[in-house]
Amino acid sequence: MAQTAPMRILLASSPGVGHLLPLLPFARTAASRGHDVVIVGGQSLEPIASAAGIGFAAMGPATIGDAASRIKGVLDVTGRRRAVLIFRQAFCGAIAAGMADGIVDLVSRWRPDVIVREDMAFGAWIAADRGSIPHATIQTTAWRPRMRALAGEPLNALRAGHGLAADPDLDDLHGMVFFATRPPAVRDPAEPYPAGTADLRPVADDRHDGAGDDADPFPPADGRPRVAVTLGTINAGERAVLQALVDGAVAAGAHVVVALGADPASWPDAPAGVTVRSYVPMSALLPHADLVAFHGGSGTMLAALAVGCPMVIVPLAADQPDNADRCEAAGVAQVVPLDGVSTGAVRNAIDIVVADPGYRSRAARVAAEVAAMPGPEVALDRIEALAG
Repeated sequence: MAQTAPMRILLASSPGVGHLLPLLPFARTAASRGHDVVIVGGQSLEPIASAAGIGFAAMGPATIGDAASRIKGVLDVTGRRRAVLIFRQAFCGAIAAGMADGIVDLVSRWRPDVIVREDMAFGAWIAADRGSIPHATIQTTAWRPRMRALAGEPLNALRAGHGLAADPDLDDLHGMVFFATRPPAVRDPAEPYPAGTADLRPVADDRHDGAGDDADPFPPADGRPRVAVTLGTINAGERAVLQALVDGAVAAGAHVVVALGADPASWPDAPAGVTVRSYVPMSALLPHADLVAFHGGSGTMLAALAVGCPMVIVPLAADQPDNADRCEAAGVAQVVPLDGVSTGAVRNAIDIVVADPGYRSRAARVAAEVAAMPGPEVALDRIEALAG
């Protein structure tokens, strides 16, 4: 496609690493074409944006945890009930309001030509409408159209606060185009994506701060399964679940590498022989693993699908139960319910995945689907054409 005139592109992310990382391939591609790119989001994301060489403006709560901690009763529920509370009161509440205010202020000083947001950065949608700026959406979480009913009231109240007309059915929520990052095998045919959806290959752009290389972190192959364990970057406090995952993998006779998401010294009771690191990029770890045992987070799930790595999933909250359902339906994962998690349950799930070669063959077919999806350069072509 012919080079367009340089544009100012604002990329908006909720204040979580897993929300920002899917935007980085697009950000790097846009910057390489000479566009002026700025990422906006919680202050905790600034080191990642800086490491990528992209400008950054802090706004809204610093982390998702900061916003969620203000929600009454959030620690008294788990799974989908906690997901509903955090979705409505954090993502559609404090995070959306803080980002809407921040972007409106930034627009007054730095007029972007287009806003590209991840799918939970609702404040960017409102700011784009207020400034009459075209916008598009990149999928970072599970496609859950039923959640729209929960979003309508708080987001329309926020729209009213910014002098905008109501959008009762949130018809304009995704803007010019919705870029779907899920391969076909893990989409639910009963919940079709919105009209005008375009595919975008998920890229595990997770080696920020110079972390990670391609060296194999597991011991030499000896016939024992190689199991990667992680609860992502924000669930390090879920130690009972982590312990069950690790103990179950050890009981299954596996070599285990844990990406803890915290200082390894904070877990003095790690089983002997288990390798524990504070952070290991999934793009570096999963190509060497026989399976990954984790919480069902979207970033780890997509990184596993991209390299054909089967899974054992214990979903905690957010969109993780939905991700687990779709991976189980695709035949690439065993799911252990949170209320049934134990060393024995995890060991049994690992044994099933390791013993049945169908899990890896199905995962390899999904990996081929991921590889066939268009990359960020095609998404940028579309944005240039629509917004230019």
